[in-house]
Amino acid sequence: MCGICGIIDWNKNLSDSDRKSEVLAMNKALNHRGPDEAGNYSEGIASLAMSRLAIIDQEGGSQPIFNAQKTSCIVFNGEIYNYKQLKELLIEKGHSFKTESDTEVLLALYELYGFTMLHMLKGMFSFCIYNIQNQTCFLARDPFGEKPLYYQWDKGTLVFSSEINSLLQSSQVERNLNHEALPYYLRTSLVPEPITLLKNVMTLRAGHYMIAGDKQIKEEPYFDSTYPAKSTITDEVEAIETIRPFLENAVKRQTVSDVPIGAFLSGGIDSSIVVALLQQSSSKAIKTFNVKFEQQEYDESSIARKVADFCGTDHHEITIPNLDFDESIFWKIIDHVGLPFRDSSAIPSFMISQEISKHVKVALSGDGGDELFGGYDLFQWYQKIVDFKKVPRPIRQTINAGLSLGQNIPILRDSSALRKVKRGVNTSLLAIPEIPIALNEMFIESEVNKLLGADNNAYPLYHRSPEQFESWSPLRKIMHYRLMHTLPGNMLVKVDRMSMANSLEVRAPFLDADLFAVSTKLSDELLIKEGKGKYILRKLMKDALPSEVFSHPKTGFNMPLYKYQNEAFNKLAYRLLFDENPWPGFIDHKYLEQIYHRGIHTKTDNAQQTVFQASHQLWMLMQLFGWATRFNIKN
Repeated sequence: MCGICGIIDWNKNLSDSDRKSEVLAMNKALNHRGPDEAGNYSEGIASLAMSRLAIIDQEGGSQPIFNAQKTSCIVFNGEIYNYKQLKELLIEKGHSFKTESDTEVLLALYELYGFTMLHMLKGMFSFCIYNIQNQTCFLARDPFGEKPLYYQWDKGTLVFSSEINSLLQSSQVERNLNHEALPYYLRTSLVPEPITLLKNVMTLRAGHYMIAGDKQIKEEPYFDSTYPAKSTITDEVEAIETIRPFLENAVKRQTVSDVPIGAFLSGGIDSSIVVALLQQSSSKAIKTFNVKFEQQEYDESSIARKVADFCGTDHHEITIPNLDFDESIFWKIIDHVGLPFRDSSAIPSFMISQEISKHVKVALSGDGGDELFGGYDLFQWYQKIVDFKKVPRPIRQTINAGLSLGQNIPILRDSSALRKVKRGVNTSLLAIPEIPIALNEMFIESEVNKLLGADNNAYPLYHRSPEQFESWSPLRKIMHYRLMHTLPGNMLVKVDRMSMANSLEVRAPFLDADLFAVSTKLSDELLIKEGKGKYILRKLMKDALPSEVFSHPKTGFNMPLYKYQNEAFNKLAYRLLFDENPWPGFIDHKYLEQIYHRGIHTKTDNAQQTVFQASHQLWMLMQLFGWATRFNIKN
């Protein structure tokens, strides 16, 4: 696990010394991702560097690694879980190795198989292979986007890095706001790959590779994230027999490491499954970690203890004092994400990673289980809305108008139930591609227009749908949106940046490409049944875990931001939005005041808005203006 960066300057916009100096500065900004060792290469038109967190071949895995002829080299971030099997294959074909690292295996695979080697990899990764002879480079990113890779291509110069803060150390990267991406951020809090909120800065999309030369770059997909038109597994027994070996192999293969491994154990279904299977494959008690906060509304630590006792793990329960906002954590999130980040659960994620990193370098998590096996309540909510679209449109419009009137009746103004029904009916009036956006929106379209002006230059707010989209069931359609947008744009950003900020590697067995492929064959009824998601996982693991794991309500990892607000929070919010606004006049002052007061003073849900939405609208603007201030982003 590492951070990687580099500049390949075909048009020589930088002197050799300046290019090398900038890459060293970029690498220094990645030190938290790999505090064990730093390495660099600079020759000709290219400078590459990496910061290493030594997990595999601690002694011999230094980077960059070169081939035998010194005609190509690689910098690599991530882990290749099946590298030993791939190494044996290469040895049979006559290749010899100098190290025991997965990095050298990657380079050898590319020399033998070219970009098709990506189909052979089981792991999480982003890497750059530079061909010294012909001055081209090959960059790639794992199927689901667990490991990041940002880049800018401009005037024959490629600048890339694992993190935005590092990328901005280069003089070639201008600090300008991407006005076309901003409406996405405000509407859903996510900017879809490959664009970012920085103009001309892109992210290499999950499941894609890129070839770069002196004249152009070419990006292509290599991973198929779609579903078949018709499910092929409909029988419960067949499903269990089919899924079990893939799930067991996904967990087992991710135990490859030369350092001790632990696991997150929240008490939820996904992390409990990973822990149970991990312990089954280990001859020693694995270290499991549960972190709870004092006076937490819903405490799953007792269930986590039962899982640990049931499975026989070496359990660690870490208690963190009640959260009390400290401005420093706000800036830490911005520094490590490098972009505005709406998800306030990044705060406890940072704290949890900080504590666990004191015990282990690697921890397995349950991330991805909901995306593969239908766990989110959102999926069922989407299906209900699609079903409601069967009601004639004029009737739905009449109902919607009546509900709008009801929201203005004094006795109903505090009705949370009215708001939920109104949102569902209103969303049913939208086209199918718009529904996922509406269900994830933070600012509705009219509010975005108030913030940016009705003529704001926005990309069409539709997610790109594959050709097979129309043949999928409603459940698969919303699952695909979550898999392709929310997962890489939110969940995996939070996990990677907050864990690597504390030099902790987090692995997600559910995001195994083989497991995903077999999960796509399951019928909808094997995913959601009787109002409960992850039906087949519940059946598959019912004898391997305590019954409490499956009976308690799903809680997620949300943070009650409104309870986190204190005097320091309120002062920072006011300072960023008004006193020290980096873009004065960009957003209407009166509307900013409305957002500020709603965000600070709304403490209960009502017919118009939830507490979550009010507090997080404010948080989003704090993040936006804080980011612009921190990195001197020009409007």
